[in-house]
Amino acid sequence: MLNKLLVKRILIIIALILIGLFVYFNLSAFMPVLLALLTAMIFEPFVKFLMRKFNIRKRLLSVSIVFTVFLIVSTFLIYITLTYLIESLIDWSRQIPGYINEIELFINDLIQTFDEFIAEFPQGPQIVRALDELTDNTINTALNWSTDFVAYLYEIIMAVPNMLIIGLVYLITLFLFSLDLPRLMDNFFNIFKSETADKLRYVFQRMAKVFLGWWKAQFIMSLGIFILTYLSLLYIAPGPALIVSFLVWLVDIIPLYVGPALILVPWGVVAMILGDVTMGVQLSVLAVILLAIRRIVEPKVLGDSIGLHALPTILSMYFGFVFFGVMGLILGPFVYMAIKSAKESGLFDIKWTENEKRDSPN
Repeated sequence: MLNKLLVKRILIIIALILIGLFVYFNLSAFMPVLLALLTAMIFEPFVKFLMRKFNIRKRLLSVSIVFTVFLIVSTFLIYITLTYLIESLIDWSRQIPGYINEIELFINDLIQTFDEFIAEFPQGPQIVRALDELTDNTINTALNWSTDFVAYLYEIIMAVPNMLIIGLVYLITLFLFSLDLPRLMDNFFNIFKSETADKLRYVFQRMAKVFLGWWKAQFIMSLGIFILTYLSLLYIAPGPALIVSFLVWLVDIIPLYVGPALILVPWGVVAMILGDVTMGVQLSVLAVILLAIRRIVEPKVLGDSIGLHALPTILSMYFGFVFFGVMGLILGPFVYMAIKSAKESGLFDIKWTENEKRDSPN
C-alpha cells in the first residue's frame, strides 16, 4: 500500500511538471488567460469586501463594480499616457526643421574649418579620402538603422489588431473568472481529499490576506513617491508638476519594476532633444533617486504588510529576480508566503509511520 501511494504521488508530480513545461513553452498563448485568472484572484478580496461591507447578496453586482473601476482607471491611465506622449512628439516634430537648419550650419562651419586645417598637411588629400569613406560607411549604417527602426514600427502597427483582440479576450475572461471564481475554487478543492482540501483552503485564505497586504504596501509607497515627486517637480517644472506627479503615482502603484522612470525618463529624453539639457538631466536623476528609494524601502514596508521580516522579503525578491527576471521581484515574496503557509497548514507533512502501521498485518 505504501509503494502504491508513493507511486501515485510521483505520477502526480510528473504530471504537474509536464503540464508546467507545456504551459511554459506555450506561455504566449496562455498568457491572457493566466493573467486574467491572476487578476481575478487579486480582485477577489475587493469583491468580498464590497459584498460584506454593503451587504450585497448578488455576486454579479460586486464583480461589476470592481471590474468597472478597473476599466475606468486603466482607460484613464492609458489615455493620459498616450496623450502626453503624442503631444510631446508633435511639439518635437514642429521644431525638427529648426534643428535641421542649426545642424546644417554647424556641419558647414565644421567642414570649412577642417578644410582650412587639413590644407596645411601634405597628406591632406589622402586624409580627406579616408574621411569620405568613413562618412559613407557612417551614412550607410545610419540608413540601415533607420530601415530597421521603420520595420520595427511597422511590426508594432501591424500587431495593434492582435493586441486589441488579446486585450478583449483578457477582459472578457477576467470578468467571467471573477464571476465564477468561488465555483472554480470549489471544483479545484473537490479534487483532493477533505483533509488536504482544508489545508489548501487555509493556504488560499492566507494568500488572500497577503494580496491585500501587498496592495496596502504598494499604496503607502506610491503615496510617498507622489509627495516626493510633486515637491521635486515644483522646482524642476512647476507647470505640469501636479498632473505628472499624479501620472507617476498611477504608474508606481501598478506592479512594474521601473515605476516612476516610465514617465520621468521619456520626459527627460524629450526635454534634452528639445534643447533643455538641464531639465532632462534633473528629471533623469529624479527617476534614479525615486527608483533607488523604492527598492530600499520596499522590502521593509512590504514585509510589514504581508507578515514577513525584511530579510526573507529581500532574499525572496532577489532570488525571484535571479531565476525569473523582473517579474520575480513581485512573485518572489508571494511564492515564499505560499510555501510558508503550506508548511504551517501541514500540507507538506507525509505521515509515513501511520501508513506503515495501517499497512502492517498486525
